[in-house]
Amino acid sequence: SLPVELLDSVAQYLSSSSLAALAQTCSTLCPVAQRVLYCSVSASAWSQNLCVIDTLAKKPHVARFVQSFYIAIDSLAPVFLAYYRQLSKAILNMSELTSLTLLVDSSVSWVLKEASSRIHFPHLLQFTCSFSFDENVARFLDRTSSLLELEVDSIPTVFTRNSPPPYLAPTSIPQLEQFIGSSRTAELIVPGRPVRSIHLNGGSLMEDDIPLLARSTVPVVILGAVTNAPPVPFLEVLHRHVPHLVYLRVMSTKDIFKAPTAEFYEQVAGVLTSFTELSAFELSGMHW
Repeated sequence: SLPVELLDSVAQYLSSSSLAALAQTCSTLCPVAQRVLYCSVSASAWSQNLCVIDTLAKKPHVARFVQSFYIAIDSLAPVFLAYYRQLSKAILNMSELTSLTLLVDSSVSWVLKEASSRIHFPHLLQFTCSFSFDENVARFLDRTSSLLELEVDSIPTVFTRNSPPPYLAPTSIPQLEQFIGSSRTAELIVPGRPVRSIHLNGGSLMEDDIPLLARSTVPVVILGAVTNAPPVPFLEVLHRHVPHLVYLRVMSTKDIFKAPTAEFYEQVAGVLTSFTELSAFELSGMHW
């Protein structure tokens, strides 16, 4: 006879084992326990709980309780193809997600395909995956209108570098604020969206690429990138196009084994003074 809200509040303080026991007591308390037990799911081989995917695939009413989902499958301990088919069904069933992390085989982006063709994820705020930016990922992003943080294509392969990029509608992910991935994918995603924070892990950012990043609809205030361009000219181009940076991290591979001179330090310092809002700067591991 207690209100559901009160039961939910009490269940928040129970351990996972107690929640599992509570779920088996009666039909009234079962959904209360499951709502808390499955709210945040983290699956991995070292946690020995990869079997939870089967539950989420076969029981849509349970999968709808999941708000945060994380899965990591070690490449040294791969799973069968049938497991990924179950993961695809689980993703389809988890329609109330706010956070989704898929650290799995980079070639199985098709696990997103069924969900992308059938449902929307209106509450999803964060999406991280080990996939390249391909057609399956692009179609999934079409269904995530509230997404704020995206990580994709962090380790681009030779195949993805040479393949044509997928089409992403200008209306997709309209609220995106943070991007982590390759410079190639950033050039496709950042323009026309309110991206404030950009961390480029894969590929080298060249001077000619910077104007595309500056086409964010809001000032870019955080940038981390790797480049093989000379640092001083690179910083000058950055200031020209993204002058409002607050935090900047640059890893330059240009003359990486050559000891910097006092003149080089003076040139870098001179460029940094032009960034009036900059509060933190790192160049190839050196903090300024």
